[in-house]
Amino acid sequence: MKTQAEVASSTTNSTPVNVKDPVRLAFLGGPRTGKTATILKLSCGTYRDTYYPLRKTTPVLFTYAPQTPELTLILDQHNSKQLLEHALARDDLLLSPVISEALLRASVKSLSAGSAHDIHLAPHGARNDVYATSRDGGSAAAEISPILAELIDTPAFNANQFIPFLEASLHARLGKDVLRKLADTPRQPVNTEPLLVASGAGEMNGAIDGYFLTYSAIPSVEPPNYDELNTQVSPTTSVESFDSYNSDGTLKTASFGASKNDTTFSLLPVIKAGLEEAWSEYYTYKTRWDQGKEKDIFSIKLALRTMFDGKSSFKVDVPQNKLLQTSMNPADPLCPPPIWIICTHKDLPLASPKLINDGKKLAQLWRCGFLAVDVAQDIDQVLALMIREVVERRSLQKARKRR
Repeated sequence: MKTQAEVASSTTNSTPVNVKDPVRLAFLGGPRTGKTATILKLSCGTYRDTYYPLRKTTPVLFTYAPQTPELTLILDQHNSKQLLEHALARDDLLLSPVISEALLRASVKSLSAGSAHDIHLAPHGARNDVYATSRDGGSAAAEISPILAELIDTPAFNANQFIPFLEASLHARLGKDVLRKLADTPRQPVNTEPLLVASGAGEMNGAIDGYFLTYSAIPSVEPPNYDELNTQVSPTTSVESFDSYNSDGTLKTASFGASKNDTTFSLLPVIKAGLEEAWSEYYTYKTRWDQGKEKDIFSIKLALRTMFDGKSSFKVDVPQNKLLQTSMNPADPLCPPPIWIICTHKDLPLASPKLINDGKKLAQLWRCGFLAVDVAQDIDQVLALMIREVVERRSLQKARKRR
């Protein structure tokens, strides 16, 4: 089996379309969920069996070359009916509403044009912001150009040691004029990781295109203690977490605490709530920063005018602490990046079918995609599905601007 690097070097069109703008995807999840193994399998074609806890956020930049028929089916925007049939026939895959609605629109359009298969109406070449699709003559098989991707591996999520949003990265080297006396002491290691930073100094900045929320199909890595068994009346199940949501999929109460009985699945609502808060704070920060620049220019003009008029009194704005609401419409450019739930270790003997099914239920509640994988098998479809999601969202946003 060829690695992604070997396949990319043998492709006729070896230059990615998005060579200046790689698709940046972050992996978030609890301990032992296979984030690092998944990234290694996607980028290098292999993975490590030994578990080594990740200590800091690590980006991996590589060229993704989708060559198999399944990957071209996912990425080909003129194979909508076949992809819908393929997704409906699988129990481990749930397409996101953005992808499924795009496929339905394309299928209806092709049927109204008088063709049962929209592939006969496909052009010889198509191109978007991420990749290009080409065909030889009337061939049904499409070729997808290489895609530059950056996968961001993160440490195991700790509900008690994370910050949703920071204006600047904790790892940025600030000057002495900012740090003052703190610059005289050596820097201490930072254990708290932000989910989103406003400055480009951190990997988890506002240029993230999508998030993978990973959890393991194995209920628990370590057995509970005897005292926990005596005090616990019934084991914590993931179904109980569904009662904590509103009808629109948002959390009723966002509690960022964790208990000893939490599984990697029960951490997913906490991660999602943190992401929602982080992007709300980021949008508020960015909006008020832009408003502040305009207000500074206005204040200078007002100060000059009052100075010559002899009037020295002008109103001082009261700082606003209320967060602005972000849009959940995928066609809105201000909508946060998409989320896909990834269930790992699905083929292991200790894997729980109930946990896998609960992941699909949670994806339906959140209106996002779901995929159950195992690193021992081919998992390239994980990346292809998210890239297709990013492409469809950008198409919706461009169509909205043209209105």
